[in-house]
Amino acid sequence: MTEQMNNVITGSQNKLIECVDHVQLPVNDIEKGTEWYSKMLGLEVMAPGWLKFGQGPLLMLHHSSKDTKVSWLSEDDFPMPAFMFLTKNIKALHAALTENNTLIRMYQDEGFGWVIKFVDPFGNELGAYEPKE
Repeated sequence: MTEQMNNVITGSQNKLIECVDHVQLPVNDIEKGTEWYSKMLGLEVMAPGWLKFGQGPLLMLHHSSKDTKVSWLSEDDFPMPAFMFLTKNIKALHAALTENNTLIRMYQDEGFGWVIKFVDPFGNELGAYEPKE
C-alpha cells in the first residue's frame, strides 16, 4: 500500500471535506417546491429554492424540466431515499403527510426508532426517523 493511501486510511492527513453544506433536490417548479417543503416539513425559507433545517445542511431545490428525481433501489427493488431527515415527532409528521395525501411507502418501528419513507410532489424519495430514547 502506498504511503498516501495509508495516510488516507489511517486519517493522518488533513480532512479534505469538512461537512455537507447543502443537499440538492430536482423540482420542476421552484415556487411550488419551496411552498411544499416550508408548509409540509416546516423548513425556513431563505430565498426561493433555498430552505433551512433547524440545524445541519441547507436544502436547495434545483429546477429541472427533465424527468429526474432522487432515488435508488434496494436489493428487493424498494425505492430508497438518498438521505434521511431526523424528527422529534414522527406521529405528527405522519399525520401531516397523510392529511396532504402524500405517498407514504413505509411507516414502522425499525427497532432503533420509527421510520417513515415518503415521496415529495416531484417524485423525490424522502425519509425521516425518530430514534428511540
